Amino acid sequence: MKYAVFGFAFLLAGEAIAGGVSVSVENFTQERRVAKAILKVTNDLGKPANNVFVDCAFLNKEKKAVDVSSALIEKISTNDYAYDKASIVTDHDIQYIECRVAKFD
Repeated sequence: MKYAVFGFAFLLAGEAIAGGVSVSVENFTQERRVAKAILKVTNDLGKPANNVFVDCAFLNKEKKAVDVSSALIEKISTNDYAYDKASIVTDHDIQYIECRVAKFD
């Protein structure tokens, strides 16, 4: 069941873009009450991106938000990428995750 959840959540997560900085969900797991998403944040601005805040919503099968988590990447060089994670502790069965770049300098 864990693998089905991963595949389903990953396909629906997609990619969110904010002015040349994008985020995609590279991996998703839920084990022992911890739901965790590994995020890849890409900088296509043409200049360094600083203080990149990513917000993620963890959703149940009805696509209702169960909880939210954030990630912060201090610096991504021009035309480069960085990884971070967002996680929550929950008793709910997480089926989807939606992430977006909230802001950056």
